[in-house]
Amino acid sequence: MEKIGKSTTLDDGLDVAQGGCQDLHKPTAQPPRDLFTTEEAEVDFRGVSWQGAAIIVTKFQIGLGVLGLPSTFHTLGFFLGLLCFITIALMTTVSGYVCGNARQYYPQMHNIGDATEVMFGKGGREVVGVIYYIYLALVSGAAMLTTSVALNALSDHGACTMIFVAVTCAAAFVLGTGFRSLERVSWLSWIGVAGIITGIWVVAIACLAQDHPAAAPPGPVDLAVRVLPDTTFSEAMRAISNQLFAVGASGTFFSVSAEMKKPELFTRSLACGQSFIVLTGITIASIVYGKVGQYLASPALGSAGPLIKKVSYGIALPGLVVTAVLYSHIAAKYCFVRILRGTPDLQSNTPKHWIVWSGSMFTTVAFGFVVVGVVPFFDNFLSLVGALVNPVLTNIIPGLMILFFLATRPVKAVQGVHYVNGAEVTSARNWLTQAFRVYRDGWRETAALAMACSMILIGALIMVGGTYATVISIQASYAKGEVSSVFSCANNS
Repeated sequence: MEKIGKSTTLDDGLDVAQGGCQDLHKPTAQPPRDLFTTEEAEVDFRGVSWQGAAIIVTKFQIGLGVLGLPSTFHTLGFFLGLLCFITIALMTTVSGYVCGNARQYYPQMHNIGDATEVMFGKGGREVVGVIYYIYLALVSGAAMLTTSVALNALSDHGACTMIFVAVTCAAAFVLGTGFRSLERVSWLSWIGVAGIITGIWVVAIACLAQDHPAAAPPGPVDLAVRVLPDTTFSEAMRAISNQLFAVGASGTFFSVSAEMKKPELFTRSLACGQSFIVLTGITIASIVYGKVGQYLASPALGSAGPLIKKVSYGIALPGLVVTAVLYSHIAAKYCFVRILRGTPDLQSNTPKHWIVWSGSMFTTVAFGFVVVGVVPFFDNFLSLVGALVNPVLTNIIPGLMILFFLATRPVKAVQGVHYVNGAEVTSARNWLTQAFRVYRDGWRETAALAMACSMILIGALIMVGGTYATVISIQASYAKGEVSSVFSCANNS
């Protein structure tokens, strides 16, 4: 029997509070092995540096959502919009920290479905795993659609929009299949982040230089810049859902940590990537909204006029393609690992390895392409899925993970085995009950408990409110005749 004191400091700098002394039985089973090995592996899936992880974190977050932030400031009012965004960014940073560092205790984890299995069993893993895959594949499809907007803008609608989507789909398949490890994808992410950042700064500077918004009518204009909101509940919830979408990739950070050379340095990667994203989003949204006001374009790259629109889309185009590649890659890697986990083919250049990997990539990009073409109200459909799915992956599951860690107090010496008052954890009811008692153990535990509950409740609110708002928007689109046909060739720029 081993005693754990008031606090245990791990060698990676994390401090895990221990509420009083607990009796921990030594586990009889061997600790779980890391999912990816570096010994005798033909394919190295553990090559991402902390700098590479930082740029992947940045690219996950800064692909599509940042382009919609200025419009959320108009809907919510600048003050409330800024406050909401900072609050959401704080919560997603906490959830990113939890997701990225969970593998310190559970090295067998690869995705948020594995984390759910630890808490709720195999049934929970399957449900959340399906949600996770659909989310990734749909964001990949959204990136393909946004790339088609860029190609339409650059070519003055030189071809059918679905042809542009198909070209992006093919590029995502070729690049994603060729780069099996995230280490290689991180190289593309540097190019992608540089392109997106340069493109949106071109728009911001152009907006600052203009005396008159490009989309405004001639003569004096009222920008209608709002400090406080003047909107409906449904519009406000849609804006909040869009803000969560802008920084809501924290559920993917399991996969980033799983392929790092030193996963204990993930916190450093998260701090660099997340702070850069949040500061950039606030700065760009403030500049564009302050200078353009109600005459915003969506996406925001079109807010400074036709010429700047083409220039910015041309610069940002590689970044939009990389977004499609990155999300397709992570979605395919989910299927790939689920099929080959625990087999020699996972890290060997065998025919089965290549068939499963290329098949997973093809299925993912094909799914994204079909959804983009078939759903006639894709933007609202993505908002609907985002409202239903994003809070689960960024708020609810990470919040439950905090409760789980508070109840079980994991330490590296007993990886994968948890005890509450000397008895091994056997059910969700067991650890949930214990989690709500930790407020008696000190202010740190109380603060963590409050944060976890806040994340879960806010996530539930966004799910309900965001879904309601999106359904109302879909109904309005049908009523106005704004819904296009399936596989439409119309210009979407």
